[in-house]
Amino acid sequence: MASISKGELPEDTPEYIINRRHGRETVLGLIYEAESKSKDLLALAKDMPVQLDGYAKELLDALASELSAIDSLIEETSHKWDLDRMPLVDLAILRIAVLELKLFTSIPSAVVVSEAVELATKYSTESSSPFINGVLAGICGSLRPDDPVS
Repeated sequence: MASISKGELPEDTPEYIINRRHGRETVLGLIYEAESKSKDLLALAKDMPVQLDGYAKELLDALASELSAIDSLIEETSHKWDLDRMPLVDLAILRIAVLELKLFTSIPSAVVVSEAVELATKYSTESSSPFINGVLAGICGSLRPDDPVS
């Protein structure tokens, strides 16, 4: 995965926001690699030369225990799309965003969705951003009815 370039975020962006974005991108790469190589996500992370820390580790640890519930939410909401038919990048982005919506409630829904759409714009196809936005809007409605996306 490419790293965050200086022009992506305003110069005065707080460090915690930069760290969250970096963590999302790191975990996105790990999920993609694990799925494309049919490897266990935690085993893959453990074998990395540098161990995860910060927000990436928080995401990965939470994802490991919540993956089946997250996948169920994605499948229920993404009508007519089986998970194994989704592009791996899109599935990875959705998993991270749904995890944040479900467990990281201090992050507003609109921020989670916006970050997911940004990742899709950067790493996936032209049609991925609207798809991810739609799926996450539906999930927000069920997980966070009092925290609207728009």
